Amino acid sequence: MKRQRIWAAVLAASLILSCSACGKKENKEQDAYRQYGITCMEAGNYEEAEKAFQNALDQSIGKVGEKELDICFYKAKAQYLGGDEKAALETYDSIIKYNKDARAYYLRGDLYLDMGEEKKGLSDFKEAIHRDGKNYEIYIGIYQSLSRHDRKEEGQKYLSQALEIKGDKPADELYKGRICYLLGEYKDAVTYLTKAKENKLEIAAYYLGCAYEADGNDKKAKACIKEYLDSGIATSYELYDLGMSEMEDGDYKEALTYFEKGLSMEQVPNKQNLMKSSISAYEYSGDFDSAKEMMKEYLKLYPSDEEAQHESTFLETR
Repeated sequence: MKRQRIWAAVLAASLILSCSACGKKENKEQDAYRQYGITCMEAGNYEEAEKAFQNALDQSIGKVGEKELDICFYKAKAQYLGGDEKAALETYDSIIKYNKDARAYYLRGDLYLDMGEEKKGLSDFKEAIHRDGKNYEIYIGIYQSLSRHDRKEEGQKYLSQALEIKGDKPADELYKGRICYLLGEYKDAVTYLTKAKENKLEIAAYYLGCAYEADGNDKKAKACIKEYLDSGIATSYELYDLGMSEMEDGDYKEALTYFEKGLSMEQVPNKQNLMKSSISAYEYSGDFDSAKEMMKEYLKLYPSDEEAQHESTFLETR
């Protein structure tokens, strides 16, 4: 499955993605369509999600506002996840014509790499940095994109460049700690992240736990992760990552604890991955009855998953 990514889609009145107009006007119908679209995406129904986001955009009149930008991000994401890369690229082209946002260049570059157009992708990455050279997230995103396409060393150069950004605020410490972790410089990561955590950035406890684990200090790693989970701000993505880490260690019971916690959240954009991993955890732990029940629920939501259909047939023999 292709990873989920957030796409921006912002269009001027004359270039709007089949959206007649967009504005800042508060609109309950717009909010309802937006939420329905998010719900459809979580269920893997990307075509319906795209329609919902378009309906949300159709409720606006006037200039492009923050709410419209948010909705367009979601719409383009639904287009991409639905397999329509061409539409996503056209949307992205329109975004750049509209406001030349650095994130737009990064995301288009990411798409170009997926489409095999490396030269264009690398050009967009450079432009993204040129337009917002102090945005740590863009550097990290570029690294992840390049790593995914077997260009990790090239991606690491972007991370090293990000470490040169001047700043000693808690957020700077947090990002530099994350970057050191990605570079494999775990002790430096611990130093940065400890400072960020001491400055009351709760998310730092999560990354600090990851750094401790990578550096071989399991006791401190578990303490940090517990502290982070107790804070109540963990996302379903982080819970998924923690569960997968336990899967790799062979602790399927603990993995299920994380997966179940993620699935119980109000917003679960990665529900499909959490459910699929839960099924695997049940199977590995020998609980085939639970695996069968979860598979039935999964196929109701994602009936087009052929791999899951084959696995379901296998489970029926157990």
